[in-house]
Amino acid sequence: MLRPRGIARRLNRAATTLVLAVLAWPALASANGGEPLQFGFAKRTITPSLVDGPVYLAGFDNDRKATGVHDDLWARAVAVSDGRTRVVVVSVDLIGVFLADVEKARALLREATGEVSLAVTSTHNHEGPDTMGLWGPGRFTSGVDPGYLDRVRRAIVEAAAEALGRLEPARLVVAKTRTPGLIIDGRLPEVIDDELVVLQAVTSDGRTLGTVVSWGSHPEALGGENTLITADFPHYLNRRLEEALGGTAVFLVGSIGGLMTPLGLELEDGAGQPIPGDSFALARAVGERAATAAIEALRTSGQPSDSNVVEYRTLRVFVPLENRLFRLATFLGVLDRKVYSGSEPATTVFGNDLQTEIGVLRVADVEMLLVPGEIYPELVVGGIQDPQDPGADFEAAPREPALEGMLTAEHRLVIGLANDEIGYILPRSQWDTAAPFAYERDEPQYGEINSVGPSTAPLLTHAFTNLLR
Repeated sequence: MLRPRGIARRLNRAATTLVLAVLAWPALASANGGEPLQFGFAKRTITPSLVDGPVYLAGFDNDRKATGVHDDLWARAVAVSDGRTRVVVVSVDLIGVFLADVEKARALLREATGEVSLAVTSTHNHEGPDTMGLWGPGRFTSGVDPGYLDRVRRAIVEAAAEALGRLEPARLVVAKTRTPGLIIDGRLPEVIDDELVVLQAVTSDGRTLGTVVSWGSHPEALGGENTLITADFPHYLNRRLEEALGGTAVFLVGSIGGLMTPLGLELEDGAGQPIPGDSFALARAVGERAATAAIEALRTSGQPSDSNVVEYRTLRVFVPLENRLFRLATFLGVLDRKVYSGSEPATTVFGNDLQTEIGVLRVADVEMLLVPGEIYPELVVGGIQDPQDPGADFEAAPREPALEGMLTAEHRLVIGLANDEIGYILPRSQWDTAAPFAYERDEPQYGEINSVGPSTAPLLTHAFTNLLR
């Protein structure tokens, strides 16, 4: 367990590194004299083949092999340019993609298209193949197929390049709404960010080039017994948007830590009958109702943007690898990640830190923070428990500032699992692995076991503070 003085040293070291990095950045592109923004969309299938060997499904238990395909998985790309700065965001229907794979895709895309910024985010789909290594045939055997990962990287690049090739002038229409009753918080204290933000790129003749929806819920409506490959509720959400509005739909997952989930929802169908849990009917209901909320928000409160700003910044951050199971998995090669000592590559496999990346993207009147994991909503919108539960591990731990409070644009959102997946990011003051447990429980709640460690949230929020100065 890292003591408070150790945390302070890491924060001071991080502050020095971050400030120097910020000062070294070139000036960012700004509005270019009234030219409209350009948008382009594209998509590629990334459904794995079941012919050449087992496909281990990610997100629940080990050795869950796919037995068929219900619907395709996709890499969906949206490109935006102000005439000078070009940025592409690609969302993949996968559990997560590590930073090293994103870097490989970036290099391939630059070779093909020249200077461009690429962000890759995962929907955190629990019904697709293991792309991280944690859900193979056993706890100490990776479930990753390197050939499939290579195919995913190529599909990301192809979708991004096509989206760039299809850039054309369009106006961005932005709306937001709430989605009560569609998300459950699987962990105390209950803090749910049910805001849905929708962005629509519309040409001067009224064509919809594409729609982007940001919303925070785990794609796991099928549960852990399902063995059919599916994109889960984003499949139905994207399909409904494309049928209703035209163009290409792109789903971006938001703040899903905590655990924001459709598991346990009690919904009724149009005839008033209960929709069974862990079912395609539940996935469809969640996806289509979220899509309907987005469509209605555009119709009733959509605001065209006159801004033509495109800005994108990223920053590398080193977080201590405090999770002993993750450390063992890295040592065994189950997690294929490079380890570091501070900011330098470790000389042995027992490095103390992981390198990750944060980012900020502004498009017109929309400001987005790119977070490399599953962040708890209270770190985004506020609501960290205060006073602290007496059972929590770090007495009097400072509360991290809410990320959205650092932003200034009218429309603000967080993109989770962006450019990396380092697991759950939870408030240090709510960390709880040692007895006595919070809320007078007999055992700890779920979350910490899949987190890099209790130092991650304060370090990342500190890094965002410096990035946004």
